[in-house]
Amino acid sequence: MEERLPTLIEAVVKQFLFLGRSEVQSQLLAIALSLSLSWLLSKCLWHWLIRTFPQATVIIWEDARFSSRQYLAVLLQHLDFSVLSLIALNLSLELFRTQDCKRGLLNVAIGLMWVYLGYRFCLASLYAVFPLASVRRYHYRLFAPLFILYVLGTISNLANNLELIAQISPFKLFNSPFTLGSIFSLIAGLYFWVVIVIFLEDIFLKILETKNKLETGATQAAFLLIRYFLIALGIILILGYVGVNGTAVAAITGGLSVGIGFGLQQVVSNFVSGILLLFEGVLRPGDIIDVEGQTSEVTKLGIRATTVRILKNNSEKIIPNQTFFTKDVTTYTSSDRLVQCSIKVGVGYEYDVHQITTLFLQIANEHPRILKKPAPLVFLLDFGDAHFNFELKFWLNDINLQTEVISDLNYTILENFTKSLIEAPFFQREIHIRTGG
Repeated sequence: MEERLPTLIEAVVKQFLFLGRSEVQSQLLAIALSLSLSWLLSKCLWHWLIRTFPQATVIIWEDARFSSRQYLAVLLQHLDFSVLSLIALNLSLELFRTQDCKRGLLNVAIGLMWVYLGYRFCLASLYAVFPLASVRRYHYRLFAPLFILYVLGTISNLANNLELIAQISPFKLFNSPFTLGSIFSLIAGLYFWVVIVIFLEDIFLKILETKNKLETGATQAAFLLIRYFLIALGIILILGYVGVNGTAVAAITGGLSVGIGFGLQQVVSNFVSGILLLFEGVLRPGDIIDVEGQTSEVTKLGIRATTVRILKNNSEKIIPNQTFFTKDVTTYTSSDRLVQCSIKVGVGYEYDVHQITTLFLQIANEHPRILKKPAPLVFLLDFGDAHFNFELKFWLNDINLQTEVISDLNYTILENFTKSLIEAPFFQREIHIRTGG
């Protein structure tokens, strides 16, 4: 006969009845003792290895790949608990077999521990291949949640039929029954869809940056648009999969959009501004801009706000996207990354202007940071009260080098003036003193 669909209360009661059986409790106690003992032994083993082989067990968690020695240490640290747990659980299983006790739960625990052993081995292998920061981030965001869901599903299926539990409908949504399976698919599906989209984006971005196939700023902007498109597409597909009425969602979305437009006007404005910035391409990650009187580098271009790094003190500032449409922003890298710099120097009237011009050009051309194309230029600006006013203009391909190069040139000019016996002019003023009488 076809199994009757239980209610939510019946499923919960059945789960508690299953856990209340003496055979189950004895096996759970054996599993808990085996895991606790294995955990203590693994900690003792690792501390003994650290004391005995201190150099071989040092693990440096940096954003780089492990060496072979570090990989062996990580592999041992990841697998010792799993191996010890399998040994302890199998010993418990043999003990239950000799006592002719039921041991189905122990068999399930051993199967899960084998899966956990494979999971930890794959995780340690990822640490050996990919950058550590990326693996650790997705370890806790993607791999660990998937494994936890697998374990919870296996345990829950021991007392209940998950296929029937998934059909339980605790409430209705838009006059349609909303089942527990739909709720789980909606929450877990949206979470894992977003995490996997970001995960794939990071992988492809790293590949393109490594091979230098595309400009970094343009690549990040393009992938950001693709990310939000895929997330929106995933939301639509998952809502359709769980059976949400599309007409009702469209009606509610239309009504909410009016309220959101008034209540969250600034947020919507920043969102639209972010979309325009990405489509127009006037601002990209890596651009050097001057905003609010501070020279900064764009590090992250988001939908709501843009993150910039202030070059003066290396701090970060989060700027709402609408700022770039309502205020004047100077960019040094919109069409190219060339930056024009200049130094003004005064030289006395007693010196040859052609000699000074040649000296300035020689100093600029010998500096390794100054570009040869466009070539440096020297201008005689005007005639001051006691000296000629010269201006040396040159170009750099990185605004971050501006202060360093100007300082180098000033030092070099001063040294050449000293060698050539050229005196820096000083302001002269005649003072006539009148005495009384």
